[in-house]
Amino acid sequence: MKSIKRSFYLKNLVKLLIPMLIPLIILGSLANILIHLHIKEKINQENLNMLSQIRSNVEIIFNELDSINLTIVASALEFVDLQNMLQKEWFDPEDHKKLASLKNIIDSPSLAHPYIDSIYIYIENNRNRFLTTSTGGVVDLTSYEDTSWYQSYHRDKGNKEIWTENRTIYRSPFDTVEQKIDVITVYRNFTLANGNLGVIVLNVNTSYLKNYLNTLDKIKGQNILVIDHNSQVLFENYPVQLTASEIKSMVSSPKTMNSINIQNQRSIAFKLESEKYEWAFFSTIPKTALYKATYQLSIITLLLLFSSVIVGVIVAYYLTKKNFADIQSVLSILNKAEKGETLPHLPSKVNDIHSYIIHKIITNFMEQSYLKVLLSERKYKMQALELAVHQSQLNPHFLFNTLETINWKVISLTKRPNEINEMIDNLATILRYSLEAHNGLVFLMEEMKHTRSYIEIQKIRYKDKFDVIWDFDEELEKYYVLKLILQPLIENCLVHGKVESKKLTIKIKIKLTKSNLDMAVIDNGAGIETDKLSTIRSKLASNYTSTEHIGLYNTHKRLQLTFGDDFGAIIYSKSGWGTVVRIRIPIN
Repeated sequence: MKSIKRSFYLKNLVKLLIPMLIPLIILGSLANILIHLHIKEKINQENLNMLSQIRSNVEIIFNELDSINLTIVASALEFVDLQNMLQKEWFDPEDHKKLASLKNIIDSPSLAHPYIDSIYIYIENNRNRFLTTSTGGVVDLTSYEDTSWYQSYHRDKGNKEIWTENRTIYRSPFDTVEQKIDVITVYRNFTLANGNLGVIVLNVNTSYLKNYLNTLDKIKGQNILVIDHNSQVLFENYPVQLTASEIKSMVSSPKTMNSINIQNQRSIAFKLESEKYEWAFFSTIPKTALYKATYQLSIITLLLLFSSVIVGVIVAYYLTKKNFADIQSVLSILNKAEKGETLPHLPSKVNDIHSYIIHKIITNFMEQSYLKVLLSERKYKMQALELAVHQSQLNPHFLFNTLETINWKVISLTKRPNEINEMIDNLATILRYSLEAHNGLVFLMEEMKHTRSYIEIQKIRYKDKFDVIWDFDEELEKYYVLKLILQPLIENCLVHGKVESKKLTIKIKIKLTKSNLDMAVIDNGAGIETDKLSTIRSKLASNYTSTEHIGLYNTHKRLQLTFGDDFGAIIYSKSGWGTVVRIRIPIN
């Protein structure tokens, strides 16, 4: 009862939820997809436009190197004089004038642009001196705080024309607390007219670039960063502490937009490259922030689905509780009828569908079903008794004929052991087989074995007046048949088919069809006249029991009682030619 109630409840729940959930799921999914596509396209374009603008502005900042380089080219003679001055131990008044003129050239960009921290101009000389904007003149590497640029210059001067690196400059102005300044240093090699080498060192204050990035209108959690060709982060709007594998994944991707993991968070990385400086500009945004609207819509959709399920569960529960009492009364009537108990009285009023169903069940179905059960039980018992009667008719009949044969043989034989022993053995085997407690079905192999025992007895009785031919495949021996199904048919051939003028031949043919085992007992004996054959067939079709051809009638009846009315014995015969009896047994 609990399982029926649970099934009834689930059906009500499904009927309520499907009309509510399907439109909600379809509309929510479509809205989510459309908004996601729209936002994705818009955000992708906006980020690429932002990166393009940042790249242009940053390249403008660092393009000051070009103007300084053009100045060096245009003032080649002055810079040759600078190299000569750098190698002197003391400057004369004329050198100071030239130095002041050159200093104005490199000081003007530094003073005009707040993002430039300092500019160095170094021309190779034996005193390791260079011109700088930070102290206002020529300084010596041995006495200057910032010297790491010099090592970078010697390391890469023969490899590239322009390169960049992140550096930290430490200064102690006016003997106070040491200052730490993060800069991006851009190096540009140049060659003077006289063949001497030099380098322009432009130090750009990183904090200025970070402040510039922070002024941009960005999505929450968005980080903008620039990475050089050595996979080093030059600057970013706030430090994220990217791992080497994360940076490698971002830099190595050929796509302008790529999905990567940043600090165990799935993010979208937008990328633009600067060919001049070999930099890559990136904008990384967490997916949760990028598609916030779609996530919110998904959450709202899920909440609505959850609310619909809760409402459906509550409504289905009350509907089930309300209706199941009537259904339970119907089930109670069915159970009582099944157990044979007294059925309830008819409803006094038919005022709803359930009372109408109860009324109909009791009046038209239950009483008839109850009577059918009783009749079915009686019919089953009658069939079982009838089957037992037919089997009991078979064994005494056969026993009588066999004993008569043994009696005839005993008179004709001498007192010493002879064929009588063989007959007695075969008879004992057959009697044991027929009287064994069995359900009536045996293997075909076993049935054929005991049928041969019967044939051996009859061969002793009739001498050489008949032959038996077996036609079957050995693989058929594994199928079940009725016990003692062949012996009565062979006995009929011997009793009713023998002819004095010719030797009787009995052929037993067994073959397998789609779902049946077809068996035929064929003889070339006297046959049956047409009128008599019709009488036999009509008696087989009825419930008639005859004392003539008892083996055929019993066999037919046993097949029908065991397998149903569709099975039984079919007889064909022609007077003077012989008789064929066919039977079918289902192999299942």
